[in-house]
Amino acid sequence: MRIALSLVLLSTLASAETITLEPIEVDEAALPAGSYIVSETEAEETNSITVQDRLQRDVSFSVTNDIIGESTVSFRGLDAKATGFVEDGIPLYRSVNGVMDTKLTSSNSELYMNDGSGASSFGVSPMGGEVTFVSKRPREDFESKLKATVSTNDEYLYGYVGSRMGDVYVQADADLYHRSSFTLSDDYEATPVQAKGERINSDRQQQSVSLKSGIFLGEHTHLAAKVRLSKSEYGMAPNVHTNLINPVWDAFSRMEDKEKKSFYLYADYDTDTIELSLRGYYDDYEDIWGVYDAVDYLSHKYALVTYDDQRLGSIVKSAITYGSHKSTAVFQVEENEHIAREKGALHDPKFQLRSYTGSLLHTWNISNSLKLDAALTYTQMQLQEVSPPLEDKKALDALAKLTYQQEMHTLYGSFAKKSRMPTMNEMFPFWGSVNPELKPEKSLQTTVGYQQLINESSLIDLSLYYYDIKKIILYDNSSYSYFNRESAKHYGAELRTESTYFSRQLWRISYAYAHAIDSEDERLELIPEHQFKIEDTVSITKEWEGYIGYRYLGSRYSSNSATYTNEQKKLSAYHLVDLQVNYKPTKEITGRVGIKNLLDEAYEWRYGYPAEGRSFYVSLELVL
Repeated sequence: MRIALSLVLLSTLASAETITLEPIEVDEAALPAGSYIVSETEAEETNSITVQDRLQRDVSFSVTNDIIGESTVSFRGLDAKATGFVEDGIPLYRSVNGVMDTKLTSSNSELYMNDGSGASSFGVSPMGGEVTFVSKRPREDFESKLKATVSTNDEYLYGYVGSRMGDVYVQADADLYHRSSFTLSDDYEATPVQAKGERINSDRQQQSVSLKSGIFLGEHTHLAAKVRLSKSEYGMAPNVHTNLINPVWDAFSRMEDKEKKSFYLYADYDTDTIELSLRGYYDDYEDIWGVYDAVDYLSHKYALVTYDDQRLGSIVKSAITYGSHKSTAVFQVEENEHIAREKGALHDPKFQLRSYTGSLLHTWNISNSLKLDAALTYTQMQLQEVSPPLEDKKALDALAKLTYQQEMHTLYGSFAKKSRMPTMNEMFPFWGSVNPELKPEKSLQTTVGYQQLINESSLIDLSLYYYDIKKIILYDNSSYSYFNRESAKHYGAELRTESTYFSRQLWRISYAYAHAIDSEDERLELIPEHQFKIEDTVSITKEWEGYIGYRYLGSRYSSNSATYTNEQKKLSAYHLVDLQVNYKPTKEITGRVGIKNLLDEAYEWRYGYPAEGRSFYVSLELVL
């Protein structure tokens, strides 16, 4: 028997129709040590619609920004581009900036987080670990779900239908999200750019639809195909300290339109000893970015810029189990083409990139209690049609992890050498100085962890990590370009506890400490030194359930994005309290009402970017 590690028992308890607080069972582990899960039910406790919302529930993740100023998330303060995102064996599309769109919804999948101490889907895990989406398949002849949420800030509508007839299944879902703006805290202090009340240029509308069909050929073979189409348009709210007389070049901007078409193919063959899988994927992405000359967003300051990306890739994976050993080989090839077209321009900058990745993974169950995991990954990145020609960028990464498990506790330690390749935008920014000689970011990472079940009703999980990063890739706000800094030290600790010791209650308490400083004695940006969360879910009656969550984020440092200088600003710590009440009169119907940011805290996720104040919402879900 192995311990139900980490937050697996959260998934077990929170997935019930109401929380039935049975003693925690010791069961066969579904996740390796150092991995965590955020279930759909947990996400619903705070009306977490997007992937970013769901990840922010965990103290490992904090809010950061991408190159055009939108919010995204980073793992343990590592750059947002350092974390891998994988859906059913396929790496999710990243823009030329190297950032995955965390605003997407994932209402029909479980979300798993690998802290990076072990192997990932394709070999040595990325520097920032890996987030994995596991999609659900239909089980009935007909099943459906309809969910509608209305808040004081936005509206969200989601629909799903699925059917399985024998060995064939088909499923489809669609969602629509709309926000005209959002309300700031009453304690927000007005500036010439941003008055009190509604946040300017913060509207968002996005919709997506997906269709997947699959077939099981016997008991060992599965084939499937999926198409997903998404479209959105939204405003990028300016820094509230922007100088209206001489605003920076992108102070007032909007995404006039953003579209992505994705096509996925799946093939799997599984037996007790052999596993074979093939993945093929193609993404076609386009966005139109408009920059305006004033806060009224009426007159364009520059010609519209269209970013046009295509991605084509395939992955072959094979694994064989023999005795106490399992060996896996993975090969991935991917091509990216990026064109930035400026309206009226005579020539379109075009960048092409081809990458190859090969990995070997091995697991050895040395005894009933001791397991060794090892992985080796080689990556080669080729820039096409660059003059003068550049040498390929290469990296060889390796990882070893030792796990000791007993019935009530687990101890693990890992050591790895990891790399992050520069993105096309980091080497060839459309608006700044090019730096094709940008070196890959490399790190040596050490992680140790301990997990303990206490009286089969409580869990404690402690992990410590130390990252020694070389050639860290940073952004120079004054020159709009990327460069390598010599090094950075990044270390921290994370503590998680959860308990059903108190009757009819599920407590979850977590704390994270992070310290990150580069070789110039500057703090890495937007990393909270302290994070603390406490959550309690209470089963009041069979039909009624309550949730309360408290979150504290300590001070962080942010660049002065109002002037685009490298001046660092210290952001104040803040506290958030969320409440929700659920009512489930039948197994098919669930109603929810809640309050986000109950204290109406005024805080900034980035310097000059105030976040939402207090908001109220109501949600209704129907499952058939």
